[in-house]
Amino acid sequence: MASKVRFGIIGTGGIARAHAVGLAAMANDAEIVSCCDVQASRAEDFAKTYGARRNYTSTKEMLDAGGIDVVCVCTPHPHHADPMVMAAERGIHGVVEKPLTNTLADADRLLEAAAKAGTFVSSMSQRRWFPAAQRIRKAIDDGKMGDKIVMGESYCEMWRDEAYYRRDAWRGRWDTEGGGVMTNQSPHNIDFLLWYMGPAIELKAYWANVNHPYVEIEDNAVCILKFKSGGLGIIKGTVSMNPPRRIHGVTIVGESGPTVSLDCWEVPPEERKLKTGPSDIGTNDIWSIKGEEDVAAASRQHALDYGSGDLPNFHAHQLRDIIGAVREKRAPAVTGLEGRRVVAVIQGIYESGRTGKAVTLSD
Repeated sequence: MASKVRFGIIGTGGIARAHAVGLAAMANDAEIVSCCDVQASRAEDFAKTYGARRNYTSTKEMLDAGGIDVVCVCTPHPHHADPMVMAAERGIHGVVEKPLTNTLADADRLLEAAAKAGTFVSSMSQRRWFPAAQRIRKAIDDGKMGDKIVMGESYCEMWRDEAYYRRDAWRGRWDTEGGGVMTNQSPHNIDFLLWYMGPAIELKAYWANVNHPYVEIEDNAVCILKFKSGGLGIIKGTVSMNPPRRIHGVTIVGESGPTVSLDCWEVPPEERKLKTGPSDIGTNDIWSIKGEEDVAAASRQHALDYGSGDLPNFHAHQLRDIIGAVREKRAPAVTGLEGRRVVAVIQGIYESGRTGKAVTLSD
């Protein structure tokens, strides 16, 4: 049996538990050897709960101790880059929660460090493993949408109240959260749009804080995009929709005419297959590929029945790919470049909103 891939977790707040639960389900292939948090008590509690042998309050100390193959960085957004760069410099692969980094300069610094060290970087995009998301990707790859996608809409339709922003001191501020609905809630649906349509080359955007006066960051944003393929796109993000609708999703139109959608819906706890499972499911509410019209009708029940499949959550699906990438010495399914493209769109939206001008994007 292959040796276990050794993981270290940096930042032991809420999202780190999704990583830990996923890794615990793959105990024959992975182990959490260490964890780190600026709050010593939180790091100690996390280590006890998830079986990490060592815990730290210093990222440098944890990484210098060695014995780690991959780090999972689960810190607030502005603090993604530094621990990932430090890991790469020590020959350690990196997985980071979305978005990859908070600035393009940080993204480039990270990718340069990984390239120099020969390590890989992967941005957490676990919803790509939704069966509904995979179904769209396969339809594109099989040529069922035509030679290219000509139009795409990406949407985030959520509600966030004052209690949400007061839950953690870093939320709601430009310097500690890095942005609002585009930075925090929308990276997944932006990733979907780019995964299906390819790189964007230009955008124009507007953003504002419309009805959340107790925070600094934007709560609504809209954007139009041009893609390298010649296709056009729209991004809409809001945390002002109460009750929320589809928390994430895309609708895409193929050159040959078919339209399909990926719609991510909140699932009430009583309907979840597993308590540790995802709080949302992906469905294909629109599916007009000829001969496959029944996909939409069956999509929701299929998603509920599937849950997260043979693993406790979708983080685990992406982490299973990470384990495979380490063992097989290959790139992960979600690459650092793909994460950078999401950052470029987010930061382009902010720049365009500030300047009133279109922004050119490139790799």
